[in-house]
Amino acid sequence: MPGQLYDWTCSACSTEWLERSLGYARDADVYTSREAVVYAIGYPHNINATYGLMDGSGAELQRVVKEQTGADTDQGWLSFDETYLLAQETPGLMSGAAWYHWVAIRGVQGSTIWVANSAPGYKGIYDNVSREDFDRLGGFSVVWLA
Repeated sequence: MPGQLYDWTCSACSTEWLERSLGYARDADVYTSREAVVYAIGYPHNINATYGLMDGSGAELQRVVKEQTGADTDQGWLSFDETYLLAQETPGLMSGAAWYHWVAIRGVQGSTIWVANSAPGYKGIYDNVSREDFDRLGGFSVVWLA
């Protein structure tokens, strides 16, 4: 995943990745698509440079995914095991309360959750989230395709 240009746009980058992975890119240029997602989320009331995504549950991301792709989503504060099982079946989005960072869920690799991360290295996470990372950075809000 290309890196984010601004430190507050991880939720928009992850949402754009999910849309693109489902075949619903807003533009051929990833950065143009990301900007469109920022405005779809609702700049500056729902996402802004001061706080990033205002609602950590991901409710606005669910709305944007539904509007762009037509896909229904669910959301929950899930355990590692629940998230790992979902990641084997469907892509999604997740953010840890102590991480304050959104990533897209690609699948699994071995015993880890494979993610698309627009800020690789942030709090020690690159492309995979282990059980230990999950425990250190949780609780996790997870949005998945229903």
